[in-house]
Amino acid sequence: MTTVLVTGASGFIGSHLVNRCLLEKYKVKVLVRKGNPAVAKYRQQGVEVFEGDIRNFEEVRKAVSDCSLVFHAAALTSDWGTMKDFNDINIGGTRNVCEAVLECKTERLVYVSSFESFNHTELERIDEKTAFSVRNHPYSDTKIGGTETVRQYIAKGITASIVYPVWVYGPGDRTLFPIIADILRNGMFFYWKYHARMSMIYIDNLVDLLMLAATHPQAAREEFLAFDGVDMTFEEFCERLAAGVKANPPFVYLPYDLVYMFAGVLETVYGILNMQKRPLLTRQAVSLLASRAVVDASKARRLLGWSPAVSQEEGFRRTLEWLNTIDPSEWNIK
Repeated sequence: MTTVLVTGASGFIGSHLVNRCLLEKYKVKVLVRKGNPAVAKYRQQGVEVFEGDIRNFEEVRKAVSDCSLVFHAAALTSDWGTMKDFNDINIGGTRNVCEAVLECKTERLVYVSSFESFNHTELERIDEKTAFSVRNHPYSDTKIGGTETVRQYIAKGITASIVYPVWVYGPGDRTLFPIIADILRNGMFFYWKYHARMSMIYIDNLVDLLMLAATHPQAAREEFLAFDGVDMTFEEFCERLAAGVKANPPFVYLPYDLVYMFAGVLETVYGILNMQKRPLLTRQAVSLLASRAVVDASKARRLLGWSPAVSQEEGFRRTLEWLNTIDPSEWNIK
């Protein structure tokens, strides 16, 4: 029986990976922080749980030991936090996983990167050959650092695949649908870019691709953008989401440069005051919702035979159905 480790197993992507691996009869191990609420559930499911910190190499190595496959999905994904935490988790944690994979001679590592590594707000088109863009955003810059770390360890001899998901959505998402739905419900939202692109991938479709990245011979030492292939504008997204939660979509447009500058001021003030709660707006959030690039994810289709099994229409329907089972007071709790 193949043994698989999933890091970040209590997160949105990681939890769906665990469920898929269990469904496909893998022996599953997870690495989660001590005291994580998911521990009891996973133990009941027969998952081998390692309670540890991705920043601690010995704890990571212990979890990686005897695994054939490792999915590294653990990351600090927020748009707010200290640069030290972003560096220690997204770069240092990834280095620990890669070093453990190298020492333990693990057959394959799948690293979950992000399309935020690319300058999708200014470029017209991105694919896997597009150069990374450091933009002074802690999350995207440290995901670049994590990805470059994996590339360095591929050069040292590990077998790894790198996947760059666009916006990931579906039941259980605590970032995209619930947070924007909460803002729409409170009538506090506005646009700052006309017809910004919303490039999304439904969670089941992403997990399909991640499984192929872990098992397909052609995926070894390759990189793949993960996108369902159907664009919508951010206005269309907000209109559909607002209709689904019985709210009104935004109608006000403010200049992008003004909003970006305002977000920077908020970040500075919150930083000076050492506030733990994220600002109402951050530069990363403003940038992320002002995308213009066409995402070319044809490589996964061409090389691995991947295609999205769940359509955008169906994925949107399932996600709205799930969201409406959640108390609206909990929509903005990440």
